[in-house]
Amino acid sequence: MLAKKIEFWYIEKMNVKTLQAWFKQHIKDQGRPYTLDKDQAKIVLDCHKNTLVTARAGSGKTRTVVAKVVYLITHEKIPPKNIIIFAFNRKAKTEVNERLAQITFDGRPLFPGIPELATTFHAFAFRLLESENNLVSEEVSDAKILRILEHIIGVPRKTSPERLLKLLTVAKQFIARAEQQFFDDYSVLSAKIGALQPGKTRATLEILEKVMISYHEYLTAEGLINFNQLVARACGEIRAAPYEYIFIDEYQDFSLLFLTLVKALRAACPSARLLAVGDDWQAINRFAGGNVEYFLNFKKYFPEDCARLFIPTNYRSGKKIVKNANYFMSAAISDFNGCKAGNKLKSAIFLGDVSKIQIPLPLRRGKKKERLIFEQYRRAVSLIIEKNPGKSVKILSRNNELSFMGLSEFCESLGKVPGLSFSTIHKSKGLEADVVILLEIDAGKFPGPDKSEGLYEIFGDNERTLLEDEHRLFYVALTRPKEKLYILMKSTYIDKKARKYNFLSYLSEDFLDPLF
Repeated sequence: MLAKKIEFWYIEKMNVKTLQAWFKQHIKDQGRPYTLDKDQAKIVLDCHKNTLVTARAGSGKTRTVVAKVVYLITHEKIPPKNIIIFAFNRKAKTEVNERLAQITFDGRPLFPGIPELATTFHAFAFRLLESENNLVSEEVSDAKILRILEHIIGVPRKTSPERLLKLLTVAKQFIARAEQQFFDDYSVLSAKIGALQPGKTRATLEILEKVMISYHEYLTAEGLINFNQLVARACGEIRAAPYEYIFIDEYQDFSLLFLTLVKALRAACPSARLLAVGDDWQAINRFAGGNVEYFLNFKKYFPEDCARLFIPTNYRSGKKIVKNANYFMSAAISDFNGCKAGNKLKSAIFLGDVSKIQIPLPLRRGKKKERLIFEQYRRAVSLIIEKNPGKSVKILSRNNELSFMGLSEFCESLGKVPGLSFSTIHKSKGLEADVVILLEIDAGKFPGPDKSEGLYEIFGDNERTLLEDEHRLFYVALTRPKEKLYILMKSTYIDKKARKYNFLSYLSEDFLDPLF
């Protein structure tokens, strides 16, 4: 029995090596040999009916998906029309298709132009139902939802644009999550709301439900449909499909609506193999309807001939950054399945308390406290930029609004700096830079106490899931830099209420250096 196990291991290893050599010989990416590590190669060779791949940050997720598609077309002779790749958004869809267009097989382009193997769930549904849908634009949709809000809750005319934007954001989030989770029976949502104890939360949800109902009535009356309704309708319209392979990217952000569509697609082509790729440590889209449950319990939803594979090597970041990100997640959510460092980049993580920066008084215009914080952060960031000449620098924050001004306004105050960019941490997923600067990572600010007051418990949210989502968001931030990470805060003081929100306590001091 032992001899058989050893023989099987040896054959598997040889197959992986053979595949790696075959790719180097036959496949080129922009003229360069297409290399795969052994974990990526195993995924290309995998032939289970249902496979979940955990691809940690910087591990070459898209590279592996493209490699498997190329292998299926060139070696296994699967026609491209029999392969579909579901990407999370249009940007990811475009990236996959453009990468496929760059591939050559034995010196010849694999495709005559940019292929359309990758799509979004919404685009797939649109093509399926194109003859009977009239999509509402986001601009028209937002304007209508805002008018409905103003009518139902009587928004005063002098309400600030910021307040209106917050109201609109809450309403859109409620509608999107309801459409993702209760699309087949909204009466279940009504029953959940009705079962709540009378009070502010129930009253708010009843208002949001009225807004959603009015919005849906408007769409029906105008002969319009939104993206989620489009996908829901497509679930019942799939009759036949040619697919032999179905890929799902960013599977950690899967939802019940998307699951229903994939199940309908599998019913139409029952022999199709499914490959779902994602990273549960980067599941950060619960607010938009994503639910990491489908990742964590993959076998429950796709039990037939199921396998789980792992791509653990981070080729983006230096060893200190990788190790501390692992340390953070193991301490925060007790998961020890982290990354391995795949390069020899010198890396460092710095902590900086900007309150140590002395600003001469008197300060110029503006509120004195806010102006002081602004000047301290501006000088700290300017110092970091000066220390890293010629490097790409990305500034990240939890929200678009800092405590003292808007994020874009703050970055504009730094002047024109080559290689400098900024975004919220949510929008930074998939991006990278040589140097990353995190702003306002104070206990109680990131993460801050949950301010939803239980509003979304009807969708499965609770204190634990919300805090874990914040842990995952911080992990995304920790894994954006290649070489240096700067974590800035206003004060190291932590009051009693904020102690459980102190993410810095989950970092290892062995990998941290003081900035000042």
